Amino acid sequence: MTHDHTPDDEDLFTRAQPNDTEAEQAYLGALTFASRDARRVHQLVTASDFYRPAHATIHAAAGALIDRNEPVDPITLTNALRAAGTLSKVGGAPYIHQLSRIILAPSAAEHYADIIRSLAQRRALIEAGHRIVQSGFDPTAGEPADLAEEAVALARDVRDQGRAAVDTPVTDMHDFLTVQDTYDWVIPGLLEHGDRLILTAGEGGGKSVLLRQIAVATAAGVNPFTIMPSEHGPQKVLVLDCENSEPQNRRHYRPLMNAAARAHMPVKRGQIHIDCRPEGVDLTRAHGRAWLMRRVETVMPDLLVIGPVYQLHTGDPSSEDHARRVTTALNEARVTANCAMVLEAHAPHGNGFGPRALRPAGSSLWLRWPEFGFGLRPVEDEKSADEDRARRLVPWRGLRDDRGFPQFLRQGQRGSWPWIPYTPIDTDIRGYSSTGATG
Repeated sequence: MTHDHTPDDEDLFTRAQPNDTEAEQAYLGALTFASRDARRVHQLVTASDFYRPAHATIHAAAGALIDRNEPVDPITLTNALRAAGTLSKVGGAPYIHQLSRIILAPSAAEHYADIIRSLAQRRALIEAGHRIVQSGFDPTAGEPADLAEEAVALARDVRDQGRAAVDTPVTDMHDFLTVQDTYDWVIPGLLEHGDRLILTAGEGGGKSVLLRQIAVATAAGVNPFTIMPSEHGPQKVLVLDCENSEPQNRRHYRPLMNAAARAHMPVKRGQIHIDCRPEGVDLTRAHGRAWLMRRVETVMPDLLVIGPVYQLHTGDPSSEDHARRVTTALNEARVTANCAMVLEAHAPHGNGFGPRALRPAGSSLWLRWPEFGFGLRPVEDEKSADEDRARRLVPWRGLRDDRGFPQFLRQGQRGSWPWIPYTPIDTDIRGYSSTGATG
């Protein structure tokens, strides 16, 4: 029995295959502005993912520049293509410069890379389907059972295209444990690159003051609690205050910068940057995410201080969907800069029974997302709590690693750092204090 192709059958394999040349152009344009992130951006796609051969050639030339530790920009790309004899084949120097004017934000490269990879996979699926159909019509191709297995293998290859090669292989446990890990510290003993910390308290509880102290001390190169010099020196800090105005922040940060100078650890120019956005920012929307990424890509901080959480989107604070979108944007910023991240969040209002809860208000996702979560709570000794502003630094989630955060803080002397650690006078031999009383 034979079956003739219908016109529709022929059209299935002769019509234009899925492609988006504008997305390819936008990705290549973003690549020319990726600067020191060029290698990561270049690896988002492979040459075979492009529909236009000229774009694959440009992508390959960019890769060669990166391998030689040379910058990728319209001039270096043009020179590299000219040297390879392929410049005229890709549209000449005007086309390279045209690509560079299409898009300026490297953060958009991942979006366009997703489109390019997705369409490349569709084309591969069409090609696999075509081969399967041809083998089905060919009576000499083999047994149907064998052809079916080959069809499954072809489909699996399409599914794993570009993924299997970058998969991390499974490792024998003995080999796994031979690796000696080292910490990539931002603040030795407290935070390393990639860590996420959320700090909570009630209104006026001192969390904003503590966040500012952490920011300035880190930029000065000292431990934010002990004020001892860090062996890793000053770190680059970016503060994105989404609640307080510029005048308010100046009034708060000026004394801290002065305290660092008096401690003979002045913050050098270029170590700490700030942007104030008291109206908040909606990280669930594209323009909000772009605002965040432009600042992160400009500074590339070791420590990003941002918040409060409730000012990072305009939707229902209890919505897990909104919280997840915000954390996705924050994770992109964190991964892009490979930075530690500290956020401020408000604690829920008390119910009048027992101590006020310290977990972040809103979605329960905020309980699960960070590596570290602490809340500031007044100590039980009322005199210490009122006169010395003595506070417990209470973890509201299990710590994912052993770190040296202090248990007790109190107000520092005027002109010095606002918060200093202390040991309560009623501490027993085990280090436990029932009241947190100060001396």
